[in-house]
Parts: sequence; C-alpha cells; structure tokens
Amino acid sequence: MLKAGVVGFLPDDRSKTEETWKLLEKYAEIGYRAMDMDLDYAIPGGDLKEKYERVCSLGIKPIMSGASPEVFQDPAAKIKSLHIQEINQVCMYSSSMIASFRRGYGSNAGYDEVMQDFEFMNKAVLFFESEGIHFCYHNHYQEFTTCYNGISGFDLMLLHVDPRLKFNIDLGWAMVAGVDPVKLLKRLEGRIANVHLKDFYDLEAPKHILNSDPSTKVGFTSLGSGLLPVDPILEEMDRQGLSYACVEQDVLRHLDRVQTLTASYLRMKESGYVK
Repeated sequence: MLKAGVVGFLPDDRSKTEETWKLLEKYAEIGYRAMDMDLDYAIPGGDLKEKYERVCSLGIKPIMSGASPEVFQDPAAKIKSLHIQEINQVCMYSSSMIASFRRGYGSNAGYDEVMQDFEFMNKAVLFFESEGIHFCYHNHYQEFTTCYNGISGFDLMLLHVDPRLKFNIDLGWAMVAGVDPVKLLKRLEGRIANVHLKDFYDLEAPKHILNSDPSTKVGFTSLGSGLLPVDPILEEMDRQGLSYACVEQDVLRHLDRVQTLTASYLRMKESGYVK
C-alpha cells in the first residue's frame, strides 16, 4: 500500500522555520509520511542532523534532494548531506526544456541547450550511481509537447541519457501535455523513483505560466477536485509496488495549505490504495 508524501506547501518565506515546523506537524497529523524536499531547502539554517532527527520524530521522512549542475561545485558536501538524511535519490527538477516558463509560451529551448542538459544528466547518473544514489528527472509539460527533429523532448531524453536515469514523474503536468498518466506509468515501469500527483481544473492556462507574472499561475486545484484520474493512477502505482504518492500544488486555489493537503489525503485514502 502507498504512503502519502508532500511536495512544497511551505511558508512563502522559508526563513520562518518555526512556521514550517508547525506546518510539518500538521501534515504528519493528517497522515503524510514523506517529503519530497531536502531539509536544507525546506528549513534553511541549523544543524542538519538535528533537523533530520526532528522531522523523523514527526513520522515524516525526506525522500528526495535536488541536484542541478551546480552540484559538481562541491559534490562531497552533497553526498554528506544525503547520507545524514538517509536519502538515496536526487532529482533534476528543472531543465532548459521548460524555458517557456521564463521566456514566454512557445519560447522553448533549442536542440543544443537540450543536449547540454543531457550531457550533465549522463555525468550525474554515473557519479551518483557510484555513490549508491539514483539520479532522477522531474518533468513538466514541455518535455512532451516540444519536438526536436520530429522527436519529443522526453523521447529524446530516453534516447540520449543513460538508461539508469530514474524519473520523479509529475503526472499532472503529463496530463496537461495530453499524455495519459496511467499509460505513462506503465511505459516507465521499473524506472520510476517517485510520483508527484498534481491536479488541474484547466489544462490550457497552465501552459502559459510565466514565472515573472504570478497572475498567470492558474489552473491548479486540490487532488481529486480536478481532471486527474486519481483512482486508476493509484491502482497502477500500487500494482508496481511504488512507495509514495506525493501531493503537489504549485498555487493554492480556494483552500489554505492544511485544508488542501487534508482534502488531497482523504481523496487518496478513500481510494483504498493509500494508508
């Protein structure tokens, strides 16, 4: 049976660490048992080991940490941090393929930019695998809708990146791209490290998000109140023996953080596939 995890849902000002701890306590009380966030990101400052022991005492385990190209500036520090948190998976959460969020709708990354990303990813897979850590990629919608020489960015990744690459797959963004989430799970079976469940009530507006303009960040809603086929997804995740169903919502709709995570958790639990 799956366990519930949380992605984000932090205070707007992450320096307010005690506010974060209070939220994490509430999330644990709801039933969440994992966080797809590194503790130094979620709760800046302080002793990492103490933070890890404290979050574990709540019943929540960090399961993923970010890994951008900057990770090679001090790889030893990254490995030390992962060992302290007992994390065995790192994730590239952003790539040049999602450039339209910065440049505007349709302004996607060029072929050379994408190939540079793949070069880093191959290097990262080799390095982290040598340390017993899986390197993962987190998608948005553009990987599926942008083509290079007639091949989608996602398929190009599968062709050019070491097959040991795992996926921290976002099924909400896949749905926005027109990809069937359940079929994608089946296609990637054996390569899925984690799953983000994100729901939308509008599948067009999110394609036009511009990070510099918060008013464009619309279309998101609590899990089960939008268009994502929650039950078939959880059923397939359970069949594959995956561990966590991690709820993410980039922008709150009508509910606050605790209300959103409560509604989302109860929707998953009602399916019978989540503890």
